[in-house]
Parts: sequence; C-alpha cells; structure tokens
Amino acid sequence: MPSAGGKFRLAARQRDDVDTAPHELFDHSLSDKATCADNVIGELPHSRIVAPATGFEYRAPMHISYRWGPAATVCALALVASLVVALVVPASAEPAARTTLRLGNAGEPQTLDPHRYNLRLEETILNDLFVGLTTFNARGELSPGAARAWEASADGLTWTFELREDLRWSDGTALTADDFVYAFRRLLDPVTAASLAYFMYPLANAEAVNAGDLPVDALGVSAPGPHTLVLELAQPYPHLLERLLYPTAYPVPRHVIEEHGDSWVKPGHWVSNGAYRLDAWQPQAHVKLVANEHYHEPAHVQELYYYPLASEQNAYNRYRAGDLDAISTFPAGELEDVRAEMPEHLRVAPQLSIIYLVFNTREPPFDDVRVREALALAVQPEVITDRVQKSGNVPSRSFVPALVGGYDPVPAPHYALTLGERMTRARALLAEAGYGPDRPLEITLRYISGNEAKRTSLATSAFWKALGVQVSLHHSELKVHFTDLRQGDFQVAQAGWIGENNAEHYLGLLVSDTGDVNYGGFADARYDELMAHARTLADPAARNAALRAAEAHVVHAYPVVPLYSISSRRLVSPALEGWHENHRDAHPARYLSLER
Repeated sequence: MPSAGGKFRLAARQRDDVDTAPHELFDHSLSDKATCADNVIGELPHSRIVAPATGFEYRAPMHISYRWGPAATVCALALVASLVVALVVPASAEPAARTTLRLGNAGEPQTLDPHRYNLRLEETILNDLFVGLTTFNARGELSPGAARAWEASADGLTWTFELREDLRWSDGTALTADDFVYAFRRLLDPVTAASLAYFMYPLANAEAVNAGDLPVDALGVSAPGPHTLVLELAQPYPHLLERLLYPTAYPVPRHVIEEHGDSWVKPGHWVSNGAYRLDAWQPQAHVKLVANEHYHEPAHVQELYYYPLASEQNAYNRYRAGDLDAISTFPAGELEDVRAEMPEHLRVAPQLSIIYLVFNTREPPFDDVRVREALALAVQPEVITDRVQKSGNVPSRSFVPALVGGYDPVPAPHYALTLGERMTRARALLAEAGYGPDRPLEITLRYISGNEAKRTSLATSAFWKALGVQVSLHHSELKVHFTDLRQGDFQVAQAGWIGENNAEHYLGLLVSDTGDVNYGGFADARYDELMAHARTLADPAARNAALRAAEAHVVHAYPVVPLYSISSRRLVSPALEGWHENHRDAHPARYLSLER
C-alpha cells in the first residue's frame, strides 16, 4: 500500500478487447499522507478525452480507476481537475502548430546508403533525405527534382538535364552535375556491390562497368557544365524519368565519402541534398531527421521520427495510444473496427505492386517445371484475398499488375481450366515427376513474420496439402527474409515488388542476368532473347507488345506464382495535412504539415 509521495493516475483504455496497456493521460502526486486501495469507481459512457501531447481522441467508454483511502476527497478533486484540464481549453488560446512528425515504418533499415538499399522501408526514409533528377509531388506524381528541365534526342538515346542553380548539400556545399556523374559511377562500380545496380543498366556501358569489364569512366554519363548533365543510353528506354525516382539515381556527397568512407552514413558525418538530413539513428528505436536549412523549399515539419515497427499490432496499438501521427499498415483483423470507430483516420488505396511466390529453380525439386506448375495450379488467389485476408488486396492472375497503364497483362495459362481440372492436372504432373502417396513431395514455404502473411501461408499450404504435399512453414522478419532470398537460401518463398507504372519493371525480375533480386535464379534463354528485343524498341506501344510476347512465353515456365496486388492500409491522423493517397504510396514529408 503506497505511503507518502503516492501517485494518482487517470488512465483510459479505448477497447477492452485490444491487448494494450492503458494510455496514461495524467499523473498527479497526492498529498504526503495519502494512502489508497485499488478500486474502480465506474465508467464514463461515450467519454471524449484528448491526449494532451498527441491530440488523439478517446471516444469509447472509458474505465477510470484511482487509489481509494483516507485521501478520498483529494483523489476526487484530482479527478475533477484532470478532466477539466483535459476537456476545457480557453477560447482565447491559439495552440501553435506542431512541427515534429512521428511516423511508423515497417521495420529497421539495414542501410541509408542510396546505392546499397534494398527494402521499401529504407526507400521511404531515403525519399525524405535525398532528391534525384526527378521526384514525387504531393500526389505521388512524377515532377522535376534536382533537374528543372530535360529533353531527349529523337532516337531516345541521349537525355540532357538542366539542373537547378540553387542546389546545395546539407552542409552548404554547392551541388553540381559532377556530383551526379560521381554517383552514377559509384552505383555501377562493382566495388559498391549494389544489388539494385541493374536499375541503371539503361545507361551506355552500365552492365559492362558493373561486371568489371570496363572502367567506371566508360559509363554513359557526363557533365559538360556545372548545371548540365548528359545521360547516354545503350538502347532506348522510355521509362527513364520514372526510373530516376529511385534512390539508385540519387546523388551522394563525394567530398564526404572520400573523407569518411563507408561511415559517411553515420549521423555525425551525414550530408544529403533533400528536404531533411539525418540527425540521429538509434537502432530499433528511431531514425530522426531534421529539416535541411539549405534545401530550396522550406518544410513545415522541422523534425521527423521514423519508428521501426515490424509488428503490425504494435504499430496499431501505438497509433491508438496517440504515440504516432501515421503508420504504414495495421492488422487486417482491425479493419472492420477502424471503419466503424475512426473512419476519418483510415486511408486505403491500391498500389502498383505484386505479391507472389517464387521458386528456387537452382536446385531440386523446383528445377523441374512440372513441380512448379503443379503447385501453381492448386493456388487460389481469390480465396486468399476475399476469404482469408479480407483486407482490400486485389487478386492477381498475372505477374504484371493490372494497374500498369497501357499494358494488357498475360494471365497464367491454367486459369482457362476449372479448379477441378487444375487439381487433376496437378496430381498428374506430380506423379510424372515421381511424387505420390509413397513418396510425397516435402517442401518449406518461407514468409515474412506477421499475421496476414501467416494466414496467407497457411492457406497456401492447405492448397498444396490437398495434393498430398507435405509443407513446413518458416517465418522471419522482413530484412532477414529478403537477405535469405537474395542469397538463394530457400525453396519457395513469399516475395513482393512495388514500384513503377511499366511492365518491364516487373518482367525484368525474371531475366537471367538481373542479379540477386531474381530470387529464384530463373534462367530461360528464349525469355532473355524476347526481353532483349523489347528493350531495343523506342516506341512505347511496340515495346509493350514485345514485352507481352515475352510474358506470354514465361508464364508457361512458372518461375513464380502471382498472388495479389497490395492495397495500402494506413492510419493517418486527421490533423496531418497534405497527405494524398496514390498508387505509389509515396508521401514525402516536405509536403506535410500538422494543423493547429
């Protein structure tokens, strides 16, 4: 039983059926001799309390508890005073707009080096730290970035960019076209070991430079003047402006890298050219960005915290507690309650994306196309999205997302069959490959830790168990999962690709020389030839027709099993202005502000 210096605590819990601790709103010291015993005195139906630091409103029935004893009057007065403080704000008070933004991110970044990143959660932070030649506007549309203008030659092989003349690094050093030349050369230098270096293979000699067959100065990039950058392409690439949105095309500070080497990414050495710079990075706690005073457009938000929240439930709980202004996702099982209780916080939008299963074709059993096809035949994407997930994701029968404009994706050929016909063929293929009741196929399916991924993987294993396949499930956190995939340490695994509005961005993953993001090590000489032909065509319509021919060929090889396209499922504070849903799920912080 507490004695002198005891505490009076008012706590609120939004829902009894959510496993969270009460969010403590107030904490008042009692008089020196106050002693109390635990007692719940009641419930305030439909209470509304605003968390002081966050502005989050608790609207549901609120349980109130305090410690009861000789100091009952003091407790009661403290309760009343607390409610008055929480609920009453003088009409004359004009609160200042908050300039600190707190965002939940999908996990802990492995790196913030633009040339060594791999994960979308890293890209999200990098989009606030850097600006490339092109960038996103507030609605996720392509717009001028470091380049104020550009033009392409008639043959599509030479692109000239005119840079803004007021570009500065965050340490005040002038940023010129030479910085972009250095950055592209560093990206393609094999020493950098950039797994996404192939993003810039459209540059002349890029592949040879990346393979170490040519020196970096042979790369098709030059700076004829301090504010003029020229990119020479090996072949026409009509999607170049879109490709330049990625961190792989960001400038990096040569003067800092040459002084500090790989440690340039540490907060004490950090220099970038975006609206923010890195101020602190506490692993598993937060990444803190602060406004870059040398950026050409002042930002409303002056401090930006990214919290690594690999657990969707943890992210949801912290948002409901008022600890965060926005989160990147939350458990699908909470969607119905969110729609009913706080619809003004919910943001849902389809994304340019594909979630798929990838087979490791380097080794048995998935070096056998019969086994790959058999397992693909049994998978039912519509059941996964509509009956298992129920979260707004869109089933996909093709590897290229349906949202890609100007392109007609090719569905897997087995969708011309009924489910019964598919299952019959699947059993026959497995028998032909040597598997059956006396010798069942045994496989391990890897997936990313999380409730939705777990339910999806359980459903997938059920589809395969209906064929007599013995399935083991293995999960790991996102960055470990994709490290294993890039190293080929799996049999069949969940994978995903989010990004561009062009078919080549997705089909390129299956080209044999793509690199370690061709997770399954798939190789098909004819497919490579068809893709190579498509890449010679400058006309978008002709190029798309050639890409579709390549897709029509590769679907019969079943290197992957398309599952669905993601619908982003976010919670965003109504106080956060400038947030616009878009197919890229891009929301640069420099366009955001918090209302008064």
